[in-house]
Parts: sequence; C-alpha cells; structure tokens
Amino acid sequence: MKKNYLKTLLMVFVISLFTSSLFPQGVYVSVNAGYGINMSSHNLEYFGFYNYTSGNTSRTYEQVYVSLGKGLNFGGTFGLMFNKNLGAELGVSYLLGGKSIAKDEYVGGTTDYTISSKMLRLMPSIVIASGLEGINPYAKFGLIISSGSIIFDLEDKDSGDISIMKVKFDGGLALGLNAGIGVQFNMSDNISLFSEINMISLSYAPTKGEVIEATYNGTDMLPDMTTRQKEAEFVDSYTYNSSSPPPDSQPDQELKQKLPFGSFGVNFGLKIGF
Repeated sequence: MKKNYLKTLLMVFVISLFTSSLFPQGVYVSVNAGYGINMSSHNLEYFGFYNYTSGNTSRTYEQVYVSLGKGLNFGGTFGLMFNKNLGAELGVSYLLGGKSIAKDEYVGGTTDYTISSKMLRLMPSIVIASGLEGINPYAKFGLIISSGSIIFDLEDKDSGDISIMKVKFDGGLALGLNAGIGVQFNMSDNISLFSEINMISLSYAPTKGEVIEATYNGTDMLPDMTTRQKEAEFVDSYTYNSSSPPPDSQPDQELKQKLPFGSFGVNFGLKIGF
C-alpha cells in the first residue's frame, strides 16, 4: 500500500512539472523556518541513556524519554497550484535537532550523555487551499523521504581521569508522513507570508555506527582501537558463532534500532509566485 501511495504521489509531481510550462501563473517558491517539539518519544536503554545515581548503599534509576525529531528546521519549497484550490509541492527541509541529556552519578565520578540529530528531508505534498484572496487557509499532506545522522557523546570524569567518546550513527533512508494546516496572508499578487502548524510521523533506523572521537586524559585512543571496537553494522538479523568469532578487522554487528523522529511544530515563511 505504501509503495502504491508513493508511486501515485510521485506521478502527481511529474505531471506538475510538465504542466508548470502550461500554467506558469500557478508556480511558486517559498522559504521557511520553524521549530518542532516532541510528538513521540522512546527510551534509549540500548545507549545506556537514563539517569542513574549511586550511593554507598542505594541506587536510583530514572527513565529519560527522547525524541530526535525536535529542534530547529529550515528549508524551501517548489510548488504548483493547478487551480485556486488544488496544488502540489516539493519541499526540502533540514533538521538541526535539539540535544537530549542524561547523567550518571556514582561515588568518585560522573558520566554525562548527550544525543542529538541532523536530518535532510524531502517532502512531496498535496495542497488543498480555500482560494480566498486576502487570507487563504490551506492544508497539505504527503510523504517524507529522509536521511539523517545521530551523534552520541559520552564524557566520564572518574577520580580526576577524563574519558571522552563520540559516536556517529548514519546510513539508510527513512519513510514517513507529514501533514499541516496553515494560513497564507497575501501581501500582493506575487508575494505572501504564511504560518502553519505541521506534524511529522517518522522513525529512522541507522545502518552503521562509528566511533569518531575517543580520548583518555587528552590522549587519542582511536589508533589503538580495532575496527570491531570502532565500527558497527546494524542489520535485521545476524548469527554469532562462539567457536568461530568474527575477526577484529571487521565491524561489529548489531540489530537495527528504530529511533523516533516525529515532531509537532510551527513554521513561518515567505512565498513568491510567478
């Protein structure tokens, strides 16, 4: 079903590109920026991402829920209105994700964890507008085709010793859905301002991970690490044979983890018609 929906939507855009030469008055471009907050969240116990406090006789665990889709976004759109009520557009958006933090506190030291994301999103959408002259409400819905990266930072301070590690997760594509409602304020025949509320439903499973920084008291530890210690491949299934373990010259294998990139936010922008 999802594949058929994708083919149909892509066909609409092929037609829109063809008909833009026949109906040039319906062509427009826009730029926008906004901020999204958590719409869905998940616990990242795989990363050890939770608050932990340890005393001499007790331990406290506190769950931390993370959404990697929150943060600042900005981008642009090429669109075509077939008539005053129906159109299609192709948007490109870049997400600069906000940081989520967790902390371990134990006798003699602390460990600080930070995780954040970046994502490039291609968003083909159908636009349905009221067609009013001055203030023009509209709605839109479509797909998201995206590729991103996740940065996981760890800094451990133990009795004066400092260990720092940074891991990057990326690779693979993610498919999701986007929807929004907004209002366009027409300033002239060709220029308008708009504001919209949008919702993104998306999860992303990286296909690879790599340690890009590892230091101990300022000394670079990467040269002493094996490929298996520095790199990982995330797969749907794998088999580990203890009698014939994989060599250290190959990346480690782990199961894929779907991470939440959903958001609910507000965008503001400028639209220019031709």
